Amino acid sequence: MSACAQNEPLLDILMDQMEAFNERDVARLVDNITDDFIWFSITSDTLMIEVAGKETFRTSMETYYESRPPIESLIESYTIDGNRISFKEVVSHDDENGINVSSSAMGIYEMRAGKIYRAWYFID
Repeated sequence: MSACAQNEPLLDILMDQMEAFNERDVARLVDNITDDFIWFSITSDTLMIEVAGKETFRTSMETYYESRPPIESLIESYTIDGNRISFKEVVSHDDENGINVSSSAMGIYEMRAGKIYRAWYFID
């Protein structure tokens, strides 16, 4: 199998996760992660466990969508190394004045058995 063909499953999972996020498809978001999934948020001063486990992730995403206007995620670039895919994600939405605002973050997904096992988001 070529290096490109080996990387396709990781890219497919990342793109499916972003599509599910944009469609607010919580069931599909949860289906893409392992039972022992952990999501870390990292700033210049802190490392925090945002979510641990499937059910906590499900609840977190349901709450997230209930409190947010329509939002769109776009992957601007990515790099694959072994079982990890790192990426630049840009998220945008219209604010209360109808002005489109965006923010970006760097993320890394570690995969196990075709699912996202760990996620790290580097946030400003």
